Amino acid sequence: MSHCAMLQTNEIQTVVGDASRDGVGGQNYCGLWSLTSKHRRFNAFGNSFAGLIPGEIRGKSPVLEVVDDTTAALVRTADESHPVDVRATYSVQAPCYVDHILTLTDQTDRRQQGCSFREVSWCCYMNCPEGPRLHFLSNGEWCRYISPRHSVQANIAPSYVLDAQLEQWPLKGEWREGHEDSRPFHWDRHGRTFDEPFYFGRLGDMVMILVFDTPKWLRFFCSPSGGGASLILGQECPAWDFEWVIPEQDYQVGRSYTFNMRLVYKRFVSGEDVLEEFRRTQEELGFEQVP
Repeated sequence: MSHCAMLQTNEIQTVVGDASRDGVGGQNYCGLWSLTSKHRRFNAFGNSFAGLIPGEIRGKSPVLEVVDDTTAALVRTADESHPVDVRATYSVQAPCYVDHILTLTDQTDRRQQGCSFREVSWCCYMNCPEGPRLHFLSNGEWCRYISPRHSVQANIAPSYVLDAQLEQWPLKGEWREGHEDSRPFHWDRHGRTFDEPFYFGRLGDMVMILVFDTPKWLRFFCSPSGGGASLILGQECPAWDFEWVIPEQDYQVGRSYTFNMRLVYKRFVSGEDVLEEFRRTQEELGFEQVP
């Protein structure tokens, strides 16, 4: 059985891998084991971690399926331990794009205790960026943000969704009595919001841009230390994460949901160039735009 597959374009190389590696946190790191570029040979993701890790298959022994020279998938069939059918596809496109699609079907109700909504999350554990912050548009201006510490003001909501329509998390006293420490770390909202469904981060001379479909369900979340110790003295590696939140009125057991995004990894030019990549992706892939 193959556990990983290398996919490459004329600029980037990726390694898509299952959860067989015994990393820092055990066999949890399925997704992009590696992402490098001819312009930066240093792995963008932590070498004992990964990026674009779908929570639905994390630590759940997905099977690798090599589709062709540019596409690989991680697949898991529902069972008693995790009754969700999941297919996570990763495709590379020249010169510097990774297109990711996750399709899932819940066979039982997978909403967390006390939640009317369904969360579908991803983690990206970054490898020693000089600056840990996410960059996104907020109130028409660039915002650079990383939460002050793990689990504090970690979640960033969109400005185009009314506060009354945002999900309400169970309070600490209401969350699994006796298990308050297991409450998801991203259940703490930052006051700033984002205007458009994308963010980017800097790694040396490179920029990593994540562009998303289905913007009303999208949330960002982050941690300044989720990726562990950094090789840069006195720093830690951040986690640049995201999720989709399926509202109660749209959630059904047995219904299939598909989530689309694109990762761009290229030399940084300017904020305007980032915006051009964002707009090009929306048009090329037919992503839903904010009204």
